[in-house]
Amino acid sequence: MKKLFFVAIAFVALVCVSCENTIFPGKIEDKPFIEFYDESVTVDADGGEMVIPVLSTGVDNVNISFSYFDRWEVDPESGDLTPEEGWIKLVKVIDQHDVPTRALARWDSGICIVVEPNTTGYERKATISAQSFMLSDTIEIVQSAE
Repeated sequence: MKKLFFVAIAFVALVCVSCENTIFPGKIEDKPFIEFYDESVTVDADGGEMVIPVLSTGVDNVNISFSYFDRWEVDPESGDLTPEEGWIKLVKVIDQHDVPTRALARWDSGICIVVEPNTTGYERKATISAQSFMLSDTIEIVQSAE
């Protein structure tokens, strides 16, 4: 009886190892991926529209975070903080892809932003975070002062 139980366990283990996980018939199993080509981008003080390239399995969400001083307008008399509109605006996410041969195709996408001119007299920094499925990557935007 023990020999038969051992043979059955060995057979089940062999079947489990040989099983191939496929998501869609004819497609290669894949995992979500997202990565900016650069860690940081420098923008002229004049600002303007630009596209930031990103390699991903599709950009699902984009978030722009500003430094503390760029997020608030401070009332000089009371010290109260009022939310200030950011100096970077998201225009659109550009998806450029062909017919995928993988279950989750990777393609060059672009995040199109508009950066306002910097007249503050100091260098500004912001972080853009992009998400593909549950993964995310960030890039720092640095704008020089005039």
